[in-house]
Amino acid sequence: MNFIVLDEHPPEDGRVGRHIRYLLQNNERVFRLHFSLFDPTLESGHFSLYGEKGFRISPPPSSHMRPLNFCVFNMKYLLPPFCFYSRIKWILKELGVDLTAPPAVLHVHDPPCLLKIATMMKRKLFQSARIVYDRHEFYEVFNKRTQLPTLTRHRLYELLAEDAVDGVAHASLGGESDPRLLFPRAEHTHIPNFPLTDTYDEARIREKILMSENNSAFNLLYIGSLNPHDRDVRLMLKIAADILAHIPETTFFIGGPSYGNDEELQQMMIPLREKYGTRFHFHLGYVGRNMAQRLTEDCHIGLLFIDPETTYWIKSSPNKLYEYLRCGAIPVMRASIESPESVSSCSLLFDRYTPPKRRSSQAFEIWRPIPRGAGG
Repeated sequence: MNFIVLDEHPPEDGRVGRHIRYLLQNNERVFRLHFSLFDPTLESGHFSLYGEKGFRISPPPSSHMRPLNFCVFNMKYLLPPFCFYSRIKWILKELGVDLTAPPAVLHVHDPPCLLKIATMMKRKLFQSARIVYDRHEFYEVFNKRTQLPTLTRHRLYELLAEDAVDGVAHASLGGESDPRLLFPRAEHTHIPNFPLTDTYDEARIREKILMSENNSAFNLLYIGSLNPHDRDVRLMLKIAADILAHIPETTFFIGGPSYGNDEELQQMMIPLREKYGTRFHFHLGYVGRNMAQRLTEDCHIGLLFIDPETTYWIKSSPNKLYEYLRCGAIPVMRASIESPESVSSCSLLFDRYTPPKRRSSQAFEIWRPIPRGAGG
């Protein structure tokens, strides 16, 4: 069976990678169209990470100006005067796709703007293909006062493609409404963000755990979005500063895309780097998958704090939670977690309005020598 995968995620994104590897292991033919909307350093053209036949399309004009990137994307691929048809058709021929034997599946990993590309491909090139939408995120935004849904750009794309989508794979089924009702004619399945267990260095993780039994030093970690509008970066840095000040030989690494907030974040982080030197590391920008995995394998405590005032406070299945646990680390999180009872015994979870002082003190006190096999 032929699959054409459309995505815009970082090339080594875990969920996209797991999907492609699964298909290849089951002897499916996989072609990947990677729309590089946010990383201008990635070059256009052929590429392959897992054995798929991939083609990267059109680096964006800016790594920070997301609205500009979306405007350029819409002009190049969605507006009739610029007609994407000939470009996409040429790319498919370059990849060796037989246009007379259409793929069985056009599999779209969000963002939803790629649904428009898939529906146009189906209409013009592959009339018999099925469209499957892999929904990693929630795009429903509710007014905090009225709790009524607000129409966003992403939801508009989903509404426009609603009748063309044959199947939806959900990372989480939480949220203010049942996401299965958003695509009433589609088949639905739930695929949580569990990591592939065989991709981690088990010996490295075990060694870390054994060494920690007689060592009070530890590594603190957060890698992910550093957008201060939905991540509580200040609180993570406050906890890190408390721990670095009181427990010697500890380290903290924080990194991820800033989404145009470089100056604000640097003002928060540079004083910590000046004070603690090599014990405090920060990286503004995408952290490569290999580096992120190695740091997670070496960490003892992993953080994730969602800002309680964000409109994106939803019940989710965060991949960080499960990756921390797989790597023998203790997750310390303020977020709405799907099935929290299943991980509460090996995590420190806070609700939306737990006072910051309590969060900071509990996170500080959580450190103990990690028992053998923790998180495994």
